[in-house]
Amino acid sequence: MSGHCKILLKLVDINDNTPEVSITSLSLPISENASLGTVIALITVSDRDSGPNGQVTCSLTPHVPFKLVSTFKNYYSLVLDSALDRESVSAYELVVTGRDGGSPSLWATASVSVEVADVNDNAPAFEQPEYTVFLKENNPPGCHIFTVSARDVDAQENALVSYSLVDRRVGDRALSSYVSVHAESGKVYALQPLDHEELELLQFQVSASDAGVPPLGSNVTLQVFVLDENDNAPELLAPRAGTAAGAVSEVVQWSVGAGHVVAKVRAVDADSGYNAWLSYELQLGTGSVRIPFRVGLYTGEISTTRALDEADLPRHRLLVLVKDHGEPALTATATVLVSLVESGQAPKASSRVWVGTAGSEAALVDVNVYLIIAICAVSSLLVLTLLLYTALRCSVPPNEDCSLDQ
Repeated sequence: MSGHCKILLKLVDINDNTPEVSITSLSLPISENASLGTVIALITVSDRDSGPNGQVTCSLTPHVPFKLVSTFKNYYSLVLDSALDRESVSAYELVVTGRDGGSPSLWATASVSVEVADVNDNAPAFEQPEYTVFLKENNPPGCHIFTVSARDVDAQENALVSYSLVDRRVGDRALSSYVSVHAESGKVYALQPLDHEELELLQFQVSASDAGVPPLGSNVTLQVFVLDENDNAPELLAPRAGTAAGAVSEVVQWSVGAGHVVAKVRAVDADSGYNAWLSYELQLGTGSVRIPFRVGLYTGEISTTRALDEADLPRHRLLVLVKDHGEPALTATATVLVSLVESGQAPKASSRVWVGTAGSEAALVDVNVYLIIAICAVSSLLVLTLLLYTALRCSVPPNEDCSLDQ
């Protein structure tokens, strides 16, 4: 005989299966200006164990601008949690970790690379807002004077920089007639020779623009100082308007003493600095006759070195060399004709000057005439006042004395 029974065998699960993590539906790359909450990927987790051994929780790499949001059981969404900046971090390597509830727990990971796409949010930037350039005048046309450079931290066409002039007027001419800039290299060229006497400072702006949509740009200021060169010779000045410069005639009395100023040579130089600093020299002839005159080194005043006497020649032709301090020095020559006369012939000749071209003489106004007329007028007025005073004092009754003392 036999008997039968039913045995129920229950298998107790042990945590012998690791979780499975899969990432799908990637929306990559993500734009750096994407809004918060943008879904980047969907994450699915599973575990073949049961009970707590099959309950999987997910975590994400810490300190990243993303987070995991649980949508359904065993389903998660990878979403944007904070603003992105491609120029700071251009890509993120994220690790999603799925861990079950067993003891000990088992875990699995899945990696995803999130690339940040660039948007044109940065304008080209120069290293400094202003540059100072020094350029000698009379430069050759088309010479390279400076190179501007701007950097754009964006990517691809958003970082492609081109350069152009910010056009303006320089006097009555356009800036583009003086300088140009190469669109790609940023090299600035002078299109024509610059003249320090006409333009000491050329200030303008160069613009840098990227190729983004819409394009962004910035400007830099260039100050081009045109340095002076000694390209202008000294120019002699006439004593007054309407007269020519070149030769000066002077009439001097024989009786004048040492140090008497005979004439003054005046000149100007259109250059600047040392190139316009003038000195005066008396050019002596090759003969043995020594002239009794000298010229002030920096004043241009011609004066006597000693008292004149009748032994001196009655006529002297003086050549004064006017020289600047440039390298090389440029010069001009003035001719001074000095005539010595007796006191009776030229009582006021010490201030009489003739100016003209070399070999010609033209009389100018004698300035001492006005001084003598003024002295005579004052003296006459004083005498007339004394006479009137005496007449008034004498017009008293006959029984009284008439005296200037009263």
